[in-house]
Amino acid sequence: MAKVSADPLIDPDAGEALRAEVGSLREQIAQLTRSGHELISTQTRMQSLLHRATDAIIQFESDGTISSFNRAAERIFDYAEIEVLHQHGQRLFHLPPQYEQDVPAYLLNYAQNTKKQYDTPLIGLRRDGTPVLLEVSIAEIEADDLVLFDDFSDTANTGESAGYEAFLCILRDITERKHIDEELRQHRENLENLVAEQVEEIRHAKDQAERANLAKSEFLANMSHELRTPMHAILSYSDLGRKKLATAKPEKLEQYFNRINGAGSRLLSMINDLLDLSKAEAGRLVCDMRPSSLTDVIEAVLTEYEVLADQRQQKIRFASDAAETVIEIDAERIGQLVRNLLSNALKFSADGGVVTISIDDTTLERNADDPIPAVSIVVSDSGVGIPEAELLSVFDKFEQSSRNRRQNGGTGLGLAISREIVHAHGGEISAANNPGAGACFTVVLPRLQAHR
Repeated sequence: MAKVSADPLIDPDAGEALRAEVGSLREQIAQLTRSGHELISTQTRMQSLLHRATDAIIQFESDGTISSFNRAAERIFDYAEIEVLHQHGQRLFHLPPQYEQDVPAYLLNYAQNTKKQYDTPLIGLRRDGTPVLLEVSIAEIEADDLVLFDDFSDTANTGESAGYEAFLCILRDITERKHIDEELRQHRENLENLVAEQVEEIRHAKDQAERANLAKSEFLANMSHELRTPMHAILSYSDLGRKKLATAKPEKLEQYFNRINGAGSRLLSMINDLLDLSKAEAGRLVCDMRPSSLTDVIEAVLTEYEVLADQRQQKIRFASDAAETVIEIDAERIGQLVRNLLSNALKFSADGGVVTISIDDTTLERNADDPIPAVSIVVSDSGVGIPEAELLSVFDKFEQSSRNRRQNGGTGLGLAISREIVHAHGGEISAANNPGAGACFTVVLPRLQAHR
């Protein structure tokens, strides 16, 4: 039991008051200690949250220096916290001249004036200068709140708090997201372009099918007319001859038979054209390849057309500049080819016009390093020529030049068959217009056939 002083100068009541005050001070100290521990715990948790956050969090002091730099900021900018603490943040951003020493002002200006940050992201700079695309949020921190973020700031040491401000910047890296979105945009554009191309291809195929169907319909109508004409002649002259068999003179009957024969030959020619085209499409156009004189083949055809050319006062000129005209061909098929080309040339040339046929040495340039020796056949007329848009389609089946339809007749199969004959010989055929007037067809045939 404590002894009470018996000193009469000490007031007993004063001792009790002193003890009470000491106890109160001890309680206050304990409360302050607990508050300090709670504050330290809160700060520790806050620092842990800041450093564990997936977004970069940077705290700038009022003078623009960095006082906090979390792990996400280290990863995004490729700087360790120790390298940037108490440093100005110019190295982290590409700053305009007016903001060279004031990163917080630059960030505040960007945040306040950029409504759609994703469309116009903030550009940060990594250690190696690589740009990184960022979205930014900025919070102004009052001085009294700084202790939550930095227990060792000058404010905590000096006690100055009135009017002090800092800036907490939260930066989200959207570089990968923007990259993915850009890839998706490009894929979407590529898909749209692909769809547009496919639609265009379908439209083109549809147009081609419609043109082919129209050409086929015109061909069938024209073919029926072409077949009907010689058939009518055959039937008419045979019926006339039968009726006048007993009374007609022999020379008159011979005339009937000649006309029947001519109409029958024309009918047979058209049927042969149809059969040849069918064989070619089925891959059964057989050619009997033998060394033959191209000059002899052409001259034989010219003899057949002399009468027709004389009737219209047309001239056929033939010239050969080839060193050797004996080549490996199917003479009958090449004769058919020359007939088709010569027939068209005479048909489209005016009365008194000139048709030229020439042969010359050339090469097939299928392989630039190994050209194939060949001979060219060029048939040129002085007619109306071929429309430029039809120079390729003129070789298609059922096609005729728009300048020929309903004017000169024909089935429209001659050039299609000619192309098949040329291809069967491993050659090439093309059409062009002469500089002056008329059309020019060029056939190139290899001198020797490749053995299959």
